[in-house]
Amino acid sequence: PRDYSSLNDFFSRTYASENFPAIGNGRLVSPACCKILTFNDDNCMKSILIKGCNYQLEKVGLPSSDLEAYRKNRVYLGYLSPKDYHRVHAPISGKCIYCKMEGENVESASVKFFGGKFNLLNENKRLVIVLENDKESDDEPLRVGLVIVGGVGVNTITYDKSMVGKDFFKGDELSAFRAGGSAFALFSTKPLGVVEPLINAGESQMHVEVLIGETLAQ
Repeated sequence: PRDYSSLNDFFSRTYASENFPAIGNGRLVSPACCKILTFNDDNCMKSILIKGCNYQLEKVGLPSSDLEAYRKNRVYLGYLSPKDYHRVHAPISGKCIYCKMEGENVESASVKFFGGKFNLLNENKRLVIVLENDKESDDEPLRVGLVIVGGVGVNTITYDKSMVGKDFFKGDELSAFRAGGSAFALFSTKPLGVVEPLINAGESQMHVEVLIGETLAQ
């Protein structure tokens, strides 16, 4: 820890290059080291996980042009504990076509209040990033919306404010967060071939522990 200028720098440290986890060959990989929970679609997530909150996909901050596509495809939720690796990486290869901080003047709440007790995706400070892969085999671009929820406090998310228009490979760093826990949600405009462990766990509403870069869908 003495090699770092602050506790936050220590918490948001990155892997040494020789120790960085391998990036999977699937179309969608985990953007972080975390526990992942999946739902068949947005309505399923709303009815099971965040019932009792006035959650609306329209208020997440994703561009309105793709909301209907996001609504009908699988949602991935990742929970990052205070002890997890504190950086978030690109879940697909593609160009950043959207990046905006939502709820900039709102202090973040603890992610432990996700389960129906606090509407994190509508009311918390969160960074919304959309990546587009226009090299799909069916010529229809794949867009993935990544919503990164800040941890407790202010200015908990750091990122490149000029990332729109830049190309990223799977596993390239997008953001980091300070000491504490965090969470993210992944939305896709196309149905993807989810790996079997996630499907099986999702049916029982169980989390799967994954590393950054681990394949989520083919």
